[in-house]
Amino acid sequence: MTVRVSKYMSTPVYTVKPEDTIAYARNLMLSKDISRLVVVDSSMRPVGVITITDIVNVIAARSENTLDEILVRDTMSRNIIVIEENKSIKTASYLMLKYKIGGLPVVDKSKILVGIITRTDLVRAFVERYKGLFKVEDISRKDVTVAKRTHSISYVIKLVNIDPAGKVVVVDEDMKPLGVISKRDIAFIEPIELSNRGKESFRKYKADAPAKARETVTRMYLVPVAEDIMTPNPIVARIGEDAAEASKRLIDYKIGCLPLVDEANILRGIITKLEILAAIALKTK
Repeated sequence: MTVRVSKYMSTPVYTVKPEDTIAYARNLMLSKDISRLVVVDSSMRPVGVITITDIVNVIAARSENTLDEILVRDTMSRNIIVIEENKSIKTASYLMLKYKIGGLPVVDKSKILVGIITRTDLVRAFVERYKGLFKVEDISRKDVTVAKRTHSISYVIKLVNIDPAGKVVVVDEDMKPLGVISKRDIAFIEPIELSNRGKESFRKYKADAPAKARETVTRMYLVPVAEDIMTPNPIVARIGEDAAEASKRLIDYKIGCLPLVDEANILRGIITKLEILAAIALKTK
């Protein structure tokens, strides 16, 4: 039996208008714990989408303009892909993979917005309907994007932007996972943490000079690193586990990836929502 998009789509849909500010969109994402907003016109027809990726790009590229001065219409993606509510979840997974997007506005026959189906919704479908079909190693991605705890945020942003799922695993010298960094971690850094780095890259404090009977001024540099923004102690999947059972943790803990580890806790792969979509779209029953 075909499973329809209407079965797993989310409602209500959080929306913004083209004339809203990026600051408002960012705060709405933060308060609602979501990673995308549908941009609608006055008739509730989708005209664009704005995502965590867009917010990250604005933060990384902005110069003198603040988030209160940049409008949604100047940042949103206009060439949106929508899906009708009677289509299958397999079609939804295929479209997200093909167009490299994290969600699809769902419309009725009149093209009015009625919901949204995201990667998270499709993970729920996978958890409920694909038990016993795959082991975690069957669907995991082996080429994991990794960083050391001391790597700078600017370097981590580059890694996040080149990773297919926007996920970086922070590892120690033995390749054991210490934390995970996602686009959300970067997008929701308080702006002052980034904007002040160029103006005040160090903090001055007085310290006693070792061989002198006077005080000296020492500069303590404030260069943020991966360890400062990572989510520590990541939830993992272990080789041999059922993929659907392991994927349930993505829902339960509201996370975007599971580093895959062996018996020695060494990193061997990663499962993100992309791998789950591929299992639905390309490796169906």
